[in-house]
Amino acid sequence: MSELLMRLGWTSVQSAVLVALVWGVCRLLPQLPSATRCRLWWLVAAQAVLGLFWSSPLELAVLPAPAALTAPTAPVTALPAFDAAVQAAPVIHAASAAETATMAVSWPSLLLALWAAGVLLMLVHSLRGYRASRALVRGATECTDAGLQQALQLAAEAHGLRRAPRLKLSAQIRSPQLIGPWRPVLLLPARELPAMSADDLDMALTHELIHLQRRDLWWGLLPALSQHLFFFHPLVHLAAREYALAREEACDGAVVAGHGHCRHGYGRLLVQLGVAPRPAVGVASASPNLRSLKRRLLTLQQTRSFPRVASLAITALFVVVGVAPLRLVAAPPPPALPAPTAPNVPTPLPARAPRPAPAPVPAPEPMPAPEPMPAPEPMPAPEPPAAPAAPRAPEPPKDLDDGMSFVTHGKLNIRQQPAQAFVLMGQDDNFVDASVADLKQARRDAGGDEPALWVRRGQARYLIRDPAVLSQLSRSQSDVAALGNAQAELGNRQAAIGQQLAKVSMQVTADALAAVDVAAVVNHATRQVGLDAAAEANQAARQSRAAAAGASQAAREARTAAAKAVDARQITLVAREQAELGREQARLAQQQSLASARAVREVRTAIDQALASGKAQRLRD
Repeated sequence: MSELLMRLGWTSVQSAVLVALVWGVCRLLPQLPSATRCRLWWLVAAQAVLGLFWSSPLELAVLPAPAALTAPTAPVTALPAFDAAVQAAPVIHAASAAETATMAVSWPSLLLALWAAGVLLMLVHSLRGYRASRALVRGATECTDAGLQQALQLAAEAHGLRRAPRLKLSAQIRSPQLIGPWRPVLLLPARELPAMSADDLDMALTHELIHLQRRDLWWGLLPALSQHLFFFHPLVHLAAREYALAREEACDGAVVAGHGHCRHGYGRLLVQLGVAPRPAVGVASASPNLRSLKRRLLTLQQTRSFPRVASLAITALFVVVGVAPLRLVAAPPPPALPAPTAPNVPTPLPARAPRPAPAPVPAPEPMPAPEPMPAPEPMPAPEPPAAPAAPRAPEPPKDLDDGMSFVTHGKLNIRQQPAQAFVLMGQDDNFVDASVADLKQARRDAGGDEPALWVRRGQARYLIRDPAVLSQLSRSQSDVAALGNAQAELGNRQAAIGQQLAKVSMQVTADALAAVDVAAVVNHATRQVGLDAAAEANQAARQSRAAAAGASQAAREARTAAAKAVDARQITLVAREQAELGREQARLAQQQSLASARAVREVRTAIDQALASGKAQRLRD
């Protein structure tokens, strides 16, 4: 019931906006072809019918996000300061429980009954018109003029029709009429037919055959249906009337454009046919009122052409933008930031061992070859810095009353107490739209671990334990909880990747410090060799040792550069994975926001039904 009324409301608003847009386009572009205007007004009727029967409209998140704090996955822990502030804050007293329940039951039922009664009256009126049209067809006589029958058959074949409609004569009409989409019958006025010239009769028959060629009797059923369903909406009736008038103007234009008839002669025929009421399930050559006749005559005077591509583009734009049912919803709230924690102080780097002094080079003898210089002792690699201490896992949340652990999803209002609230308690988690005080009261009233739905309307409290109601809401609650758990798992993975990234970065820093120490040792050894090799006899030995030291240093630098390249690539891969997890978590947050909004609507609908059917138990203090 509530969903049907909501669809009627949103569709009525969207129809009003679409009517305004179509009317504005028709006023700004007076040279727009009648066929295009006919399609645009038909799209208004299509939007109205689709908006009522489409089960899931497209939601546009353009409304401001709610100001209440959202706790999608974080467990709720009782806070003494907030608890005292909420209990001390004044509570806005709403209507009594009896008045609230009466309003919830009476107003939707009354509105739905009025809408059903209006649709029924419109249906009765249409059935009367249909019976009158069928009676008019039954009272008509078959046309026995063989020449007229042959002319009608030739005209039907010229318009691509497989067979011509049945031709009858009626003394109760004054203009040609085409009745019935299933078995169309073309009625001609028996009194005015002898006075009509051959050209006038040809134009009148061509007008009706164009209606049959365009399948206007079938396409017109949708605007008629929209008028029945939205009998209370004046703009929907306006769109249906404009569609019918544009349809007649399109047929008039086709008659004078494709069959060689002059506009002056066709206009004189429209004036001669005059004004006649339109049949219930058919079309007539005559205009339904003087305003329509005037507009048809003015449209015949327009001779300027309009680009066909522009007409198709305008129609496609309205199909894409205006036909699909839309619904404005609140924008998803930004994800709540985690509570700040004390920063972890990393373990200081261990002191490096002192570098041993290189062994002195013995003095060279005059004649024999100099002894090779002993290689310097390798420096001990500094120990890698200890990884920062992992953050302490938060203690499991305690229940507000009995010390039991639970996780709460939904909307938790900490600053103030709303006029209405609910707490859907499951075995593993809760789904709420309430304050902290309501959450505490719900846990006290439930008094156990069994699933229950706690409701507060003003000062009245209710408890719903009906298995059918709880089973209906368990799926939505499970979807919200699953999305919350998925976000928590992504958060844990991001924390682990962050620790890995910090460890790799510290390892790269340690390797750089070790490379600096090795380079210093090599430079010191080279300087010592240069001082001790002053004699000309040791010139060749000094050059060979310098070359060997340079080659060793180059090899060490190459290995260090390769290790740095591997570490940098590893850091890049880890950072890329962390960014992917961040995007995935944002997507899950948006999905959870939409799922929470949908679950809140389902819970409120179930609450209204439970209060109306007496399944809710009234709690006493």
